[in-house]
Amino acid sequence: MSRLPVTILASLALAGATAIAGCGSDDSGDSASTATPPAATSPEATNAAPASGDVVKVNMKDIKFVPANITVKVGQKILWTNTDGNIPHTVTARDGADFDSGNMNGGDTFEYTPTKAGKIAYVCTIHANQTGSITVTG
Repeated sequence: MSRLPVTILASLALAGATAIAGCGSDDSGDSASTATPPAATSPEATNAAPASGDVVKVNMKDIKFVPANITVKVGQKILWTNTDGNIPHTVTARDGADFDSGNMNGGDTFEYTPTKAGKIAYVCTIHANQTGSITVTG
């Protein structure tokens, strides 16, 4: 049995690693995007406390916050996305915090990171029945 020179073996290993790294690409052309595991994004998971460091995502859809009620930890980022097409929305604190996204058109996002434990009620000021709450744990 013949032995391949070390440089050929190293080249083959590098080629294999490169091929594996390319697997699973969505070819979207957006090299800056990163996958973030979803946390508390479904109505069934509204009261689940996500792992530290996870971004909690809330969609604005059908003139609702989905999920409407979330639980996060102090210092954990919340990301709202308007997925309601051409319908504008806001994310505006009623009490417990001071934040206001201003008008958000379809596709716009807004981030907020709570700095203290407590309960925060918020509303879309355009649609008074579109409400949500954040429970912030220590």
